[in-house]
Amino acid sequence: MLIKKRRIRTLKPFKGVLSKYKNIIIGVPIDTEISKLTSKIGFTSKIENGETVLPSAHFGPVSSFNAEGKNLIHRDQPMEKVYRVGEWKWKQWYGRYQTIERTKFVDIPYKRYPRTFIAPPSIELSISAVQNGSKLIVSPTIDVSDEDKVIHVINLFLEIFGECQILDPKMGEVTSPTRRLNWTILPQGQMPWSSLKKEVEKIIEETPKGNRSYLEHRLELINKHNPDFTAVGNAGFHGYIIMGFTNKNLFVLESPFYGNATYILENNWEELSKKTKAEIISANLCKYRLIHKEGWDSEISKIL
Repeated sequence: MLIKKRRIRTLKPFKGVLSKYKNIIIGVPIDTEISKLTSKIGFTSKIENGETVLPSAHFGPVSSFNAEGKNLIHRDQPMEKVYRVGEWKWKQWYGRYQTIERTKFVDIPYKRYPRTFIAPPSIELSISAVQNGSKLIVSPTIDVSDEDKVIHVINLFLEIFGECQILDPKMGEVTSPTRRLNWTILPQGQMPWSSLKKEVEKIIEETPKGNRSYLEHRLELINKHNPDFTAVGNAGFHGYIIMGFTNKNLFVLESPFYGNATYILENNWEELSKKTKAEIISANLCKYRLIHKEGWDSEISKIL
């Protein structure tokens, strides 16, 4: 069944079709117009069967929620005091008529309404080759009884493509092994900070201005402990950086976007790279969670 709308709020118009299935997939055939969007989503130019990616968060509010999650702000509750880390600079006396500039990261209190973080659904899209030689972009298999998920996936497709189809899972089955495109591993081996900074400069520049220096500081300090590889996120993982210490089986996840904390994961990298974003940031994979606040430097150094 073809759906062409900007957004749906209910499944009532589709109950007849959905009642025929226990599970469905949502998909679109890759025609000339759809093929113009594949690179923006995160697929390669070859759009090969089995390519799987978390779509970029930049198509609109649905794709943003799908990749980054969102905060539910409780404006009906009293404001609470929270802290953010800021850079404090001052001049220190350094002999006759001389001063030197000093810098320190300090906790800055401010008030805001309480909020609850809603984790991203992290729905990935895959390339599926159909028997007649054509290709589809498809969702994972969805249980039709999970109405919220069905609505979210349909709206994700409508936001990105402007249309979608409800399909029997057999019609869009991905027959090749899944090949996730969510991470790019930087040149192997230990890198001096001057080299690594060039590789992650775009991420730093895209960070809100007040957070850039602290993100740079954190990455530089982690790098001083000599990770054996660094991976940067693509598409919906854009902005995420993993620095791996494989001999310790520790992988440090840094991002300017999620949770105001550094996540230290314990898993082998091959398994980790196959996980969805929702799985990676879940408590199940997180061995340590270090809040971005004063004292972060000593905590991360102690662990690493």
